[in-house]
Amino acid sequence: MNDQGFQKVSQSENRLYGPRKILLCGYSQKNQLRFQTMLRDAGLSNIELLVADDTALHQTVGALFKQPVCRASQKEPAMPRAAIMGGITEKELHTILNTYCQTGLPGQVWATLTPTSENWQLGELLSELKKENEALRRQQPAKN
Repeated sequence: MNDQGFQKVSQSENRLYGPRKILLCGYSQKNQLRFQTMLRDAGLSNIELLVADDTALHQTVGALFKQPVCRASQKEPAMPRAAIMGGITEKELHTILNTYCQTGLPGQVWATLTPTSENWQLGELLSELKKENEALRRQQPAKN
């Protein structure tokens, strides 16, 4: 996606790029509530949630992160499931990932907002993230 590739995230209090928000993609209304509950239970209810519906695919990720409110979709969008995070600390990112694994919610793609990704249209970014995720899965050794 860019020249930097993947970077390991530590457990520090350093803030990630962008506003303190999480953009959810491909979530049903029920799963939006489950994600919100997960954040609350993890002590992270002060992170603003944004929800992308199918109409957001042609908007830039940066424009979506500037929206002030959560747009709860009544139906499950046709887009891939993803969570794009911005402005949280590295430690909070680890808390979210670890807590998510315990929720029983379906697997998804995770990403952080970057100066590069905020200029991409959401649909293009989701497509690229899906390709990267598939490539990473192919590189992992098979589990016996």
